[in-house]
Order: sequence, then structure tokens, then C-alpha cells
Amino acid sequence: MCRYFVAAVVLFVSAGTILAEPPPDELVKALTKTIRKHCPDAKIEVTKQAFVAKYGAMMFTLHGRSKSGEFFPETHRQEGPNFKGFILHVEVHDGRYQGAAVVPQTLQGPYFPTFLDAPAFEKGNQHYLVKFSYGSRIDPDLKKAIFEAIPKTRFERGAKPDRDG
Repeated sequence: MCRYFVAAVVLFVSAGTILAEPPPDELVKALTKTIRKHCPDAKIEVTKQAFVAKYGAMMFTLHGRSKSGEFFPETHRQEGPNFKGFILHVEVHDGRYQGAAVVPQTLQGPYFPTFLDAPAFEKGNQHYLVKFSYGSRIDPDLKKAIFEAIPKTRFERGAKPDRDG
């Protein structure tokens, strides 16, 4: 039963990726320039689905976790950053963000944190899906530069996020 659940989740996540688009050229250029300035050895790739930049990435073996906090006995492999590395993944999706995660937020994983955000653009007709994972000893200037360059949800001073539009 659990395997069917995991397979369904993988299929669902994959389906979301298939529907994704790469970010606009201006954003790709800005992200590339920022990353190259601080980390010339980073691997940068723009696919039909996303902008992906990596440095110091490796494969981790992890136990999945339910929303209630229970760890699954089965493991899966996931790419993530080593202690000085990072992985930045930016996609464009149609419509408003409908995901289960409250964004923006930083998820604390067992080996590295991942910042998630889904800021709307094009008058709310599209949104970016941003995932930025980074190691515990990433260069602070690189980390700051990436956070400044990525699209983020912006709130006016004192305003609360509007989840319904």
C-alpha cells in the first residue's frame, strides 16, 4: 500500500514538472550573472521545464516522512548540496500557487535547508516555483546574492499574505 502511495506522489510531482516552463530570459540572465560572479564553477542548465543551478551537489539517501512526522522505513535517493554547495531550481507554472506548503518558508531537512516560494506574476495568471537548497557552510556572499536575485513573494509592510486572492 505504501509503495502505491509513494508511486502516486512521484507521478503527481512529475506531472507538475511536465507542465512547468523555464523562467523568462531576463530572469535567466540575471540569475546566471549573479551565480557566475560568486561561483564561476557552478553548473547552470536551462531546460524546457526549469532553470537549474548547482554547485557541490551530491546524492543523499533519505527516509521519507509523513505530514504527521512518521518516518517511512523505505529510503529514496535525493540530490542535495554538500556543506559548501547549493541547488537552485526555478520553474514557471500557470495559475496561482495551489500547493500544500505554506510559502515562503524554509524547510529544515536532515542535511540541508530548502527555501520554498511561489510568487505570482503576470497579474496572478502565473507563478514561479522556487526551491533553493544550500549547505551549512555556503559562501555567505553567494547565499545573499542568490536570495536577492530570485523572485520572491513581496508583502507590503504590515500586510499579511493573501491566500485567497
